[in-house]
Amino acid sequence: MREKIFLKWIEIDLKAVRSNIDWVMSKAGHETKVMAVLKADAYGHGLIPVAREVIKAGVPFLGVLTTQEAQDIRSAGITHPLCLMAPILPAMAEEVVKLKASVTVDHLDQLRALNSKASSANPVAVHVDLDFGLGRWGIPPRSLGSFIENLKRFKKIKLQGLSAHIDYIPGKNAVEAEEKLRDFYHIAERLKRTYPSLICHAANSSVFLDFPHWRMDLARIGNLIYGINAAQSRYFPLKNPWHFKARIIHLRSISAGESVGYASAYVSPRKMKAATLLAGYSDGITMEPAQRLIRLGSGFEYWGMMGKIKTPFIGGCGISHLLVDVSRAPRAKIGDVITLPVRRTAAHCQIPRVYV
Repeated sequence: MREKIFLKWIEIDLKAVRSNIDWVMSKAGHETKVMAVLKADAYGHGLIPVAREVIKAGVPFLGVLTTQEAQDIRSAGITHPLCLMAPILPAMAEEVVKLKASVTVDHLDQLRALNSKASSANPVAVHVDLDFGLGRWGIPPRSLGSFIENLKRFKKIKLQGLSAHIDYIPGKNAVEAEEKLRDFYHIAERLKRTYPSLICHAANSSVFLDFPHWRMDLARIGNLIYGINAAQSRYFPLKNPWHFKARIIHLRSISAGESVGYASAYVSPRKMKAATLLAGYSDGITMEPAQRLIRLGSGFEYWGMMGKIKTPFIGGCGISHLLVDVSRAPRAKIGDVITLPVRRTAAHCQIPRVYV
């Protein structure tokens, strides 16, 4: 059977995913367990293929945000330990119980609902989340004592973990993050006197890299699995498993001073060779790509790559088409492939994923 030809597609290298997670686990050692974060369709890489890959690598926990993500994993026949990292609505309690997932909680109504749907033989495991300033969810650290006392009343609920997500950005607030991580650690250690098997975790990929002494019991790893290094000033042996590719469908010459694009908005500063790609902003292009394929200056300048040759965007892109300058690639022809900078989680779900 002849291989299907795509005009645009996302190429995902699962060997690169495996290499990255193997490196993370080697750094975590025996004291820190790893939760593979699979939210947002595994950062655009494909929820189920990535889940299976990290399980093969020996990751003990999977992390998702929504019950739909959890349901997709269970529907694929995956029974691996699974954690819902965002608080649920009380009305979702029965669904969570059926999913056999642990769940993040920050409100008594969630506990009441979960307790009413669980059984004594199979209590629901919960992770109480503390808010250290990010403000997205969680309870204030000062309220933890009273929250735990209330939790004890619910006999069908088991306290499995204590979590926090520190509002740390590499190169921005390291001193503040150090203080917050230390405060979380002290709170966790006090609670462990009552719950010795408590899993305490506040490390995401950035904390894992920059504060190895605060990895604690569990690290929630997303970016590093997908080859994204937030600590740009340092090198780590990560591989990029994700590439958005499109084929040239049209070529033409543009004269110096000639205008192209809607409203003739772009005027060519020189003679150039232009290639048309069937990819545009509906595919997520020009939404500030996570890869460093942009230059800061008088506005953003975007470009794709044809092998090792830069192909700058010509003007803005349309909903489903884009012009790039291939003047530096004189042998460019229709059907040739250009790799484009697209934020992974913004790439349209209907774009074919090709696993290699």
